[in-house]
Amino acid sequence: MALDSTVEPAKHCAPMTRKSSWIQSVFAWLLPAGVGAAVGGGIITFLGQPIQSSPMTDMADLNPPARQLVASVKSVPLGIEAMPAPARVIPAPNPSKTIPAPAPEPVVVKAPTPAPEPELRPWQWQPLVDPVSERFKTDVPDLGGLPLLQYAVLVDDAEWIGQLIGHGADANEVTPGGDTALCAAVRCMSAPAVRAILYGGAEVKTVGLEKQPPLVLASLRRGPDILRALTVAGADPNTRFNSPVSKSILDRVLIKDLKHSLENDRGVTPLIACAARGDVEGAAELLRAGAKTSFCTTRYKRYPINFAATQGYLFLMRIILGRQPESEPEILVTVDLSKQRAWVTQEGKIIDSCPVSTGREGYSTPAGRYVITDKHRSWTSTLYHVAMPFFMRLNCSAIGLHSGYVTGRPASHGCIRLPYDKAKKFFGLVRVGDEVQIVH
Repeated sequence: MALDSTVEPAKHCAPMTRKSSWIQSVFAWLLPAGVGAAVGGGIITFLGQPIQSSPMTDMADLNPPARQLVASVKSVPLGIEAMPAPARVIPAPNPSKTIPAPAPEPVVVKAPTPAPEPELRPWQWQPLVDPVSERFKTDVPDLGGLPLLQYAVLVDDAEWIGQLIGHGADANEVTPGGDTALCAAVRCMSAPAVRAILYGGAEVKTVGLEKQPPLVLASLRRGPDILRALTVAGADPNTRFNSPVSKSILDRVLIKDLKHSLENDRGVTPLIACAARGDVEGAAELLRAGAKTSFCTTRYKRYPINFAATQGYLFLMRIILGRQPESEPEILVTVDLSKQRAWVTQEGKIIDSCPVSTGREGYSTPAGRYVITDKHRSWTSTLYHVAMPFFMRLNCSAIGLHSGYVTGRPASHGCIRLPYDKAKKFFGLVRVGDEVQIVH
């Protein structure tokens, strides 16, 4: 039994041994290939994944065993196409971890450094920084009793004048020297200042420093706007200069005829002053306001037309005589001294002519351009006491055209004699204000 029991296990063990050896052989054949494939696949998968490293990690940063491992894997022929070296990949941020954003640095804007101002040399000057008008308003000097309104007039600031009057300034306040703001504005020839003061209630008849009304002062300078403002405000266009006229006014008069009348005559009007000065715009403005051409000086009885004729102002004479400033005369009478003939031209066409007799030697008829200032169908000479029918006076002078004895040569005392029928016809053709030219 002992032997049987010993042998029996041996019988059963032999087949087991042979069966186990076959399985082992199969596993021994498959195991190396499977293990190699698994290991190789794992290595390839590992190499295909991105390297978890910082952005600055490079292959050179790996430890030597890792570099050897990668080199050995690349050198093993696995039948798989060699993969290119992986590029350095920045890992994606982990959403589970919140990395606080860095605080932005404050932006500091530096102001530009101003250029240094050049140093002024002794001979250079520095202009005022603020306007002069503003400086006058904010830094008024000691005026010595002069009203501030008067000061605003002197600096010609109409806006400031209006502001001062609006705040209670008196437009009729008189300075310590006896002047008014209105007369000062007229003297300065500032139309805006004159209007501002008049709007403020200034009296147009109050005399100023020269003891003359404002309108009289305005007639001595060219300023139709000022004349219009004064007459609209109620100034009398026929007011007269007060006598005697001060030296300060006479020194400003340049026309000798007017200056002589202001010194020696009386009753000069603003229209006379404009006529003597040849101020066409001023005379026209006064005439529109109602100035009378029949107002003459009180001593020598001289009219505005006389002053204009003395200076030879043809256009101004025509205006004073009632002709419109824009109109031109249609009729022109021409007297030829050398031919002793005269003819009438209407719009450039000769409509009549005749022989004449002009001034003889010692009484020659002066050549020039004239205006027919008055006409008289029957007239007797105040110098020679002879009849001169159809008399047409030239420039308010002693000579003119009239009917008389005609010889065809110079024979008169300066007038132009015409045959009776021609004198009558010429008298009917021409009007006061038409022109006559006397030529050699």
